[in-house]
Amino acid sequence: MEHGAQTESDQMQHDDAALSRFFRSVRNGALAFAVVRVNDEEIALDLLQEAMISFVPAARKHDEQIWKRLFYKILGRRIADWQRKRIWRDRIARFTPFSALPLTDSEEVIEFPDGGDEQPEQNHSAAQLAKRFETALAALPPRQQEAYLLRHWQAFSVTETAAIMGCSEGSVKTHLSRAIQSLKEQLGEWIDE
Repeated sequence: MEHGAQTESDQMQHDDAALSRFFRSVRNGALAFAVVRVNDEEIALDLLQEAMISFVPAARKHDEQIWKRLFYKILGRRIADWQRKRIWRDRIARFTPFSALPLTDSEEVIEFPDGGDEQPEQNHSAAQLAKRFETALAALPPRQQEAYLLRHWQAFSVTETAAIMGCSEGSVKTHLSRAIQSLKEQLGEWIDE
């Protein structure tokens, strides 16, 4: 019996080490994915942590080869739940009189330069293009945004993306095509397929 307990303990330590390596390998990419989806780093960190906690028991039941896909599926569900709650809160806030809302000085207005007589290359600094891209990406419907991020930022295959999103491969292709079309309309030649 003592030998069996030792083997079980060794297996748990191995599992813990594997989970730790896995989390280190996906943390930065998953955080970037979440930040773009929710547009708030603190909320993204919270959602990432919740996904990691939910992932641990699920990972113990699955082979390591599918962990990344499984983790992004869990993270995607956390983000979708948060977005649904945010939509509900926004609907309620519409019925709140403006005088009851607190005023903040931290609201930021983003203005893009009109370009003037400068060369086109000078009109688009890397920071401006990044901000324009973030704005265009944030304006996409959630499913298009998710498909684009999973395929182009996280480099998941169409099959993996479909499994993560819980839809068909055809649906992934449709969401991705629409996302790219919308981004091209917003950003012109600056977006790649």
